[in-house]
Amino acid sequence: KDENDFYQKFLKCLNINPNDPEYKKINNVCHLDKITKLDPKKFENDPYYKLIKEVHAKEDDWAFMSLKYEPFEGFVSNELDIDSKTFSEHTPISYFDREFIYPAVVQNDTIWMSIIPHEIETMKEPIRKANGRVLVLGLGLGYYLFNIINKKEVESIDVVELDKRIISLFNKHLINKFPHLEKLNIIHGDGIEYLKANKKKYDYVFSDIWHNVGDGEMLYLKIKSLENNYKNTKFEYWIEPSILSMLRRQTLTVFSEYFEDFKESDYQKAKNENDEIINHIYKYLKSTEINSFDALHDLLTDGSLKEMAKHLF
Repeated sequence: KDENDFYQKFLKCLNINPNDPEYKKINNVCHLDKITKLDPKKFENDPYYKLIKEVHAKEDDWAFMSLKYEPFEGFVSNELDIDSKTFSEHTPISYFDREFIYPAVVQNDTIWMSIIPHEIETMKEPIRKANGRVLVLGLGLGYYLFNIINKKEVESIDVVELDKRIISLFNKHLINKFPHLEKLNIIHGDGIEYLKANKKKYDYVFSDIWHNVGDGEMLYLKIKSLENNYKNTKFEYWIEPSILSMLRRQTLTVFSEYFEDFKESDYQKAKNENDEIINHIYKYLKSTEINSFDALHDLLTDGSLKEMAKHLF
């Protein structure tokens, strides 16, 4: 019937009693009841959505294809909303009341890019900020490219894409739909290696070479370490708030382990990337004194985490 009805049925599916004291405490912080019904026309009228919604193509295990949200299927519709005072996290959940069909780039069963509310909303700021000589890491469906290539503030765009099949699909089925191709140069290669070897000057670099936080955090940290080589370049990253949120949790893990009497020897080995990142955070912070709540709070702000990220790898 409405957002509240959706919310009540959502909790019922999860076997959660909305009056449970523990749940109410969580909801007061994370606002799980803030669910929104979206108008599909808003997204179907996106110029790029209308341009490529009928494109279907395949090359090996990569494909441009149509997927869909069912009516009343819940989905994450935007970036994490993080309270700057408490660092509590709210995940925006939304739904459509009718079927919504959207274009996507899929490798086997993994969606790498799709024209859905989450992608459109999380691209708005990087699109707005792009200017001058732009470097883009990751090609995908070309949604970001299409939106910045039209900007008069953007002089040129170099795109580095690792997978030849994505470049082939793009050149065969999408590039002829783009304006101002004189601005565009697509380079086959590894984005991180390109940044290491590059001698060109860029005004703006946008990185979107990950699927989510899980596979993106390490890549993010490796690129952040290269920012130091680009003194007059602005770097932006897709879903950076979510990646910083993970880095914040890992930093808190180091503090928690300090009170559990972990020793330096506990940070010499890693079973996975999460452990490896925590080990590097420990090494970075081991000589840092935190003697007040304010000092700890400052360490966990986005600005401090971004600075730390530049020096972990």
